[in-house]
Amino acid sequence: MKNSLLILVTALLLASCASKSSFNSFYEENKEECEFSISSPALIANLFIPKEDVGEYKALFKKVKHYKVMIFSDASTSLDRKFERFIKQRKYETIFSINQHGDKVQLYFLQHKNAIREIVLKIKSDNDFVVLGLKTNILESDFNKIIENSDNRISGN
Repeated sequence: MKNSLLILVTALLLASCASKSSFNSFYEENKEECEFSISSPALIANLFIPKEDVGEYKALFKKVKHYKVMIFSDASTSLDRKFERFIKQRKYETIFSINQHGDKVQLYFLQHKNAIREIVLKIKSDNDFVVLGLKTNILESDFNKIIENSDNRISGN
């Protein structure tokens, strides 16, 4: 009986640790340094997102399970390097990167098998640094369809 209980407790602990997202680790490690941070289940956050702002990306937002937002002011280069190291270590893939007039926008995703599990958006200007993490479960093919049907075009140099 004790062995069964021990196995059950161990399995529950492993399952709870495995369910944490990669971005969650960056969020937990750095939330004390940021000016503002919020973590919200999609069910609650979607109530505050205007439907007209979502528009053609409605199918993508339906697949989001959780939002995490971090806003840093007077962001240092060490924080930027820490974020870039995190992205490389966790093997995120870059969807796009735009650098214009000193402002930089980068979109990353973390894929497992054929599903995109996390999308991370980084916006960095001279003084501010904003990171948005989305926990999702969207198939890569569905994500590609959403991007292809978008009025906004992403093109590389």
